[in-house]
Amino acid sequence: MAAPNVVVGSETGLLKGINVSKAEWSNLSDTESVDKTKEVVSLCWKDETEAEVCMGLKNKCVILWNVQNRLFSDPVTLGTEESKLRGVRILNGDYVSCVDTGLVRLWSEGEVKSEINAGKDVFAFEQNPIQKNIFATGGKENELKVWDIELTDKPKFMAKNVRNDWLDLRVPVWVTVAKFIPSTDKIITSTGHHQVRMYDIKAQRRPVLDMSFDEYPITAAAIHPSSDNQVVVGNTIGKLAILDLRKGRPIQVFKGFSGAIRAVEHHPTLPVIVSCGLDRYLHIHSVEDKSHQKIYLKSRLTSLLLKKNWDMGNETDNDKEIVVKAEVLSDENDDDDNDDDQIWENMEIVHTKTKKKEMTDLEIKKKSKRKHDDESIDIANKQLKTKSVKSRGRKRIINV
Repeated sequence: MAAPNVVVGSETGLLKGINVSKAEWSNLSDTESVDKTKEVVSLCWKDETEAEVCMGLKNKCVILWNVQNRLFSDPVTLGTEESKLRGVRILNGDYVSCVDTGLVRLWSEGEVKSEINAGKDVFAFEQNPIQKNIFATGGKENELKVWDIELTDKPKFMAKNVRNDWLDLRVPVWVTVAKFIPSTDKIITSTGHHQVRMYDIKAQRRPVLDMSFDEYPITAAAIHPSSDNQVVVGNTIGKLAILDLRKGRPIQVFKGFSGAIRAVEHHPTLPVIVSCGLDRYLHIHSVEDKSHQKIYLKSRLTSLLLKKNWDMGNETDNDKEIVVKAEVLSDENDDDDNDDDQIWENMEIVHTKTKKKEMTDLEIKKKSKRKHDDESIDIANKQLKTKSVKSRGRKRIINV
């Protein structure tokens, strides 16, 4: 396979590489080592050269994959406590990890150099793309916080909850995604209560822009590179849209999903939005001509990473579906239900006519008896009507 320009991670720990222009993909990791405890929860480049992919697993292991020689490094475990990894980033060659219990740690040569407690139930963890030492965290009943990993005393910024709703009830907090807007002091967040907000660190603690999208938790978000007020969001029922926060409404909605969206990225230079999720497809949507290309990857996908330099080839057909098998490795040991899905998709629909049910002798007897009883009731009713008419006639004659 040609060099991949998109890398995705799956729930079973598989790393997959996709060349979009040639519509080819293959498993980069060994399919015999699949395990749901090794779910890929985080992907990032080790440095600006995009020579190595840093892969963070749910069990707090970090593995590097070399793009040139296609080899994996030995796994490094970041922490021994019982927790789930939320994300891993690179700072000056060192790892910065965040777990769901709220511990954000800077690791140097396998030891903790500094540590931050960001609060319980952390869901969102993000690094500032310009100032690498600045991180954002947030979670369930855990408001957005901005940290300087080199100054661990207190957060640089702590958001304040929005005002009570029209019933004067407190609005619950559930930050699912946080994204820095490059070269600004603004941060965009999405919530599990279908809200999208923009914070200005220099202005105020409450969001400066706030809107709702659909009625379901938002699980993925990406900054639109051409506008600070636009964000791409996806939710748990497979709705993907570009939102304009100032207008407070979607300006473009994309279709073709059949499951929750777990990751979305807007290409920094091309008008292309790439997303993936639990429907096992990699979706490539064009913002300009609204074309849609999707590639079936057999696994439930959780994260993705884009190279900066790649093209779309000559694909112009709308809603084009490409199913490509791995060139070298097979997916025999992938998710348990992957093969079943393919079998059901390839089965031919057979239309059958419903046969009339044959009656047994006992049912025939019961039916004839009911018919006989109904006829007897009808005869009795007719006789009663006849007697009533005669009696009324005699009565009239006597009166005369």
